[in-house]
Amino acid sequence: MKKKYTILVTGATATGKSSFALQLARSISGEIINADIGSFYKPLSIGTAKPHWQEEEIPHHLFDVLDTPERFSIVEFRSKVQSLIQEIWQRENIPIIVGGSAFYIQSFFYRQQEVVGVSTITQELEKSALSTQELWQELYAIDKKRAQEIYKQDRYRIIRALAIFKATGKPPSRFAPIFDPLSSYYVIICQRDRELLYKRIDSRVQEMVADGWVDEVKALKHSGWEDFLLHKKVIGYDDLLNMLNNKQSLNDAVPVIQQKTRNYAKRQVTFLKKLYAQLQKEQLVGELLGKTELLDLTLCSVGLYIRQLNSKLSNMFG
Repeated sequence: MKKKYTILVTGATATGKSSFALQLARSISGEIINADIGSFYKPLSIGTAKPHWQEEEIPHHLFDVLDTPERFSIVEFRSKVQSLIQEIWQRENIPIIVGGSAFYIQSFFYRQQEVVGVSTITQELEKSALSTQELWQELYAIDKKRAQEIYKQDRYRIIRALAIFKATGKPPSRFAPIFDPLSSYYVIICQRDRELLYKRIDSRVQEMVADGWVDEVKALKHSGWEDFLLHKKVIGYDDLLNMLNNKQSLNDAVPVIQQKTRNYAKRQVTFLKKLYAQLQKEQLVGELLGKTELLDLTLCSVGLYIRQLNSKLSNMFG
């Protein structure tokens, strides 16, 4: 009897994980579930490198699911993915979660502990006039351990940690997520040679601008999206909004966006190294199976790899 499982394809931005996942889905009757934050939002397409998912024969899920500027929580995402996995299995297909947004990828494996009152306090803290650095310093004074685990510009996680403290009066480090995978899994972490990855990032930013990214951003000005994007800081959107508002040069904005994207990719690589190490240590319970492997796409023959992967999947899950 075949065992049901989920494939996760992740990696830093511009590694080529989306095209790889699509080729994989075609070979194994897969359906793709988005785990990139920008692709949840309908008006954000060019600057998020959103695939033309409506044109694909392969079913795609969780793309363009929000057409208003609102937060898509990790708890909501995990719940929707859990339901989608069951639906895809019922069609006798294989769920393939694809993305590089750390929180959403991590939520497949780890369940957040529920804390009463956190949601309301989080909403209040999100309106804070304090800078992200100031909020981090506040967290550091409360819980040094948790603060050191969070990237200093990660406003979302800093605010959540502060909300847990305000709701419970206890250090947020006591409420660590619980390892509880949604299913058996096979994780593929896509990589590229760093120099080549950075060149791909720089080229992609230029291609986005050529494809009309500035016009996409201009259409969002003077709407609820403007404040949302300036606050959320989806890479490039806030820079282009500031450029348009301050009448700065596009030639000045592009290198800044390229540098920010390279920095983001570096943080993704660091996170994925940590996740890889964590998954090697975690103990699966019951009948769950799990495997995590690294895939360097720099010189990889994708077709050959997928054929070999099919054999691995058959041996592992039946």
